[in-house]
Amino acid sequence: MKKVYSTVAAILVLLGLALAQTQQSTDHTQFFVVFLKRPANPPQLEKDAAEKLQAEHMANIRKMYAENKLVVAGPFGEDLALRGIFVLTANSAEQAKSWANEDPAVKAGRLEVEVRGPWQIRPESIHHLTEDTNELEQYTLVLLNKGEKWSADFPGLKELLPQHLAFMKDLFNSGKIAVAGPFSDKGDLLGIAIYTTDPAEAAKLEQGDPLVKAQFFKPESHLWFTGKGILAPGIPFKRRPAQ
Repeated sequence: MKKVYSTVAAILVLLGLALAQTQQSTDHTQFFVVFLKRPANPPQLEKDAAEKLQAEHMANIRKMYAENKLVVAGPFGEDLALRGIFVLTANSAEQAKSWANEDPAVKAGRLEVEVRGPWQIRPESIHHLTEDTNELEQYTLVLLNKGEKWSADFPGLKELLPQHLAFMKDLFNSGKIAVAGPFSDKGDLLGIAIYTTDPAEAAKLEQGDPLVKAQFFKPESHLWFTGKGILAPGIPFKRRPAQ
């Protein structure tokens, strides 16, 4: 078992180092992704209480952003158990989890957290805004899970990895991907890629990834939003007028 985990760790480190070289990164900031999930039995709230809690949740997001703890936040655009994500800069997963657990919606039991990372990405892919933005942009967040043929000693990985990295580099250079990278901890979710396209186009593009074709990765695409200007331009999002 130890051999399996050490081999997996080596694969992920190799992926991360290669991706960092591809993106010409020199920053060693550690990023952690916090998945905000709907609990199995969340407490039910009256409308006024729910709106108050949402306002407190948003205020906490702004507070963590001002404190340079949070660099990206955004909700999913579908009715999923996954409600949204935080991307935090922290010294450890434990520190990131402690910050996330202070969110009012988490304390109230309306959300629960799962922390993954470090997430090995290029820091320059994320832009820090000096002013609040009330505008959102649409993206597709692709979860790269273990595929049906994933294994710790996956045959042909040495040959496929350079092809995968070349594929990712082309998507970065063409503006189709805003940020992507593997996780260096253990889990079935191997990494995340955030596409600047709609889910249909992202799913089509993903099928061109050599590691997806080889069923090493199994992509799972979801509509997702974040503030305009934080990542490379996505699809402009217009809020529907109140009825």
